Amino acid sequence: MRKMILLGSRNHDEAAMAWSGLYEALSVIDEDDIFARFLQSEMEAWIPTPNWQLVEVGDEAALAPNDREGLNYPAKRFVHDLQAVIGAKHSMTRRQWTSLLEAVVRLAAVAHVAWLCEVHARTWECLSSALAGKGPNSEAEVREALYPQRFEFLSYGDRALPGIKDRASSFLRARLGINAVLWTLSSLGSETKPLSSAASIWRACEAIRANASAIAGTELGAIVVEVSERETRTLACKKGIGSNILEFARHVLGQRQAANPVLRGYDQGFILRKRGTSNSSPWVVGLGPVSVLALVHCALSGTTGPRSVRRLSQHLAGYGVVVDHNEIATNDLGHQLRMLGLVLDSPDAESGMLLVPPFPASQEEIA
Repeated sequence: MRKMILLGSRNHDEAAMAWSGLYEALSVIDEDDIFARFLQSEMEAWIPTPNWQLVEVGDEAALAPNDREGLNYPAKRFVHDLQAVIGAKHSMTRRQWTSLLEAVVRLAAVAHVAWLCEVHARTWECLSSALAGKGPNSEAEVREALYPQRFEFLSYGDRALPGIKDRASSFLRARLGINAVLWTLSSLGSETKPLSSAASIWRACEAIRANASAIAGTELGAIVVEVSERETRTLACKKGIGSNILEFARHVLGQRQAANPVLRGYDQGFILRKRGTSNSSPWVVGLGPVSVLALVHCALSGTTGPRSVRRLSQHLAGYGVVVDHNEIATNDLGHQLRMLGLVLDSPDAESGMLLVPPFPASQEEIA
């Protein structure tokens, strides 16, 4: 979460403010509900000095200002939504609020990982093109090729894990190629720096083209092929890092599968649900009630006046979740919105549905 906040904030000061705001919201204060204060007093009785203190957000470099301009990505959306969720804390009990926060964190965390996988794959495309004597010829061209203008990794109602698996596999192949190129440049005496911006990747492409003849005399291609053949299962996400990424996405996004029937409805903040009751049933994209509440609230935060379900569709797109606003009226998401009282059917609204703020008081304060 620290890294998401650092990457999604405009500068370090804004990141530190968001991080400290989260710390204060998670702390139990006098304004919290009575049950939360009771639990806090009990904990303090057993542990007089609880180990709960604010740590620094860190000083890792965020995206370069030129790279951030006009770019939408999950970490940036998360920082906005984090403020919206914190603003709604006083409208509900602490247990309800932590469920709301958890739903946003679950979606943002996996979307952030998927976005990083795509950026790595695009980085390797730039470097591999430079190996062929082509590739981007300016920092602006690198920036256009590097960052997805339209990021998509989940489609509402469709199977989720195959697409995530493909992204994880592309990430591993990209890391293999990037590392091989950087080690080759280093062995040739060419200075290499961390590839942390469009400018640094452009310089790497220039270095590759400048050392094209020397690179051609190395075993770069043979090494990549040999490692790819030896690590087939790893690149196919059957084991190792790729398998971990896939399991992380399934565990974080998927609804908890409780053996006890009484506990099967405990998790309501999921993003993926089972299509059937069988253990082999596929995981499909379908929001739980708490996730719907959280995302509608975040989509409407900072707005004035009525908004149609198109606003929710655009907000989900910021996390890479694709849902056609014209289909919301008839799909599972539209049913959830009606059941929770979050929409008004209006013939004057686009697609006939207007969003209703779940927490009007906090909505007015944020606006």
